Amino acid sequence: MTSLWLWWQGYVTIRLRGPGLERLLNKIADLDIVLFQVERLTSDVVIARLRVQDFRRLRPLVRDSHISVSILDKHGAPFLLRRFKLRGFLAIGCLLSFLLIMYLANFIWFIEVSGNSTLAAETLKEALEDLQLRAGMVRSAVQPRLIEVELLKRFPDLAWAQVEVQGVKLEVILTERDGLDVEQAGPGHIYAAADALITELLVLRGTPQVRDGSTVRKGELLISGEYYDHRGVKQFGAAQGVVKGRVWYEGVGEAALSRWEAVKTGRSHRQYVLAIGPLRVPLGRSYPEETHLREAREWSLSLGRALVPINWSRINYHEVEYVRTAVPRDQAERAAYELAWESLRRQGVAEELVLEERSWVEAVADADGIRVTVQVEVLEEIGLFMTH
Repeated sequence: MTSLWLWWQGYVTIRLRGPGLERLLNKIADLDIVLFQVERLTSDVVIARLRVQDFRRLRPLVRDSHISVSILDKHGAPFLLRRFKLRGFLAIGCLLSFLLIMYLANFIWFIEVSGNSTLAAETLKEALEDLQLRAGMVRSAVQPRLIEVELLKRFPDLAWAQVEVQGVKLEVILTERDGLDVEQAGPGHIYAAADALITELLVLRGTPQVRDGSTVRKGELLISGEYYDHRGVKQFGAAQGVVKGRVWYEGVGEAALSRWEAVKTGRSHRQYVLAIGPLRVPLGRSYPEETHLREAREWSLSLGRALVPINWSRINYHEVEYVRTAVPRDQAERAAYELAWESLRRQGVAEELVLEERSWVEAVADADGIRVTVQVEVLEEIGLFMTH
């Protein structure tokens, strides 16, 4: 109970240093100042603890003496509450900052447009402002699908428009028709450019032949160029629309579970070569690279631009034997996985656009290697316009 009461009142650890400590300790005892856990380090150095109230009474005693008093540590509730009070303002500030950040995260602060190579940026900016897209707008007010439809209607040169909200950034990704005038190309249909699962179907002209959620094969008709106009008359023109789908790609990589490493036998040979301009004079025998490692060092002597340069080379041939060593399975799997992804990149797959990835490992036929197959799903535009 005494210790708890002492902690509640607060106490300090002090160091008394200087000549005449005995007289000072006697004065302290006369004033009923209680020192506890007193430890004498040397004849003129003492470490002790006392209550905060007693420390204030101690100051007049050492004021006219040659003894210095230093506070080494502070203990108890008063100091703890003071620390919490000081840090409390910091905690409140951090909390308010966090709440402010959470509030600001509900708004769009950046608008990024990409893919417009021929479409004027100023024209596109005016269109986005007409669609009420501006910095500071509420994220929940953004309707990506409606914006995509409106952009495709306003700009016939666009083949695809995608609007995505990523945190406080609104990203507008455009794909232009690369100069292809569908009207001049003549009537035609839109077919699937790859096997896919349809996730979005937007028909601007024509008759849809599939719906969202349909699985289509490469070459399958997606949007027919035949349609009925507002008068009910059947027309045949150039189908227009956007078809997005989840497309599957597969990459395969193989790696061996063993490799041949060159190990030096300890036998070596040396050869010197004197080169005077294009003329080379070997002094000593050369050895094939299949059985030797080659180390060369060269010295050059230039006698001026008008004279022929002279080079002197020393070549060391270290005889080697090739030893078959095992490759750790996890290392072989990583190598095969990287080769599989190289195959996917050659097919045009970008890692940041992958929606889902699956991979599995299997042994190759000779059992001295492994094969890693990686399948990925990518969301992309699969519509391909072809004239009839």
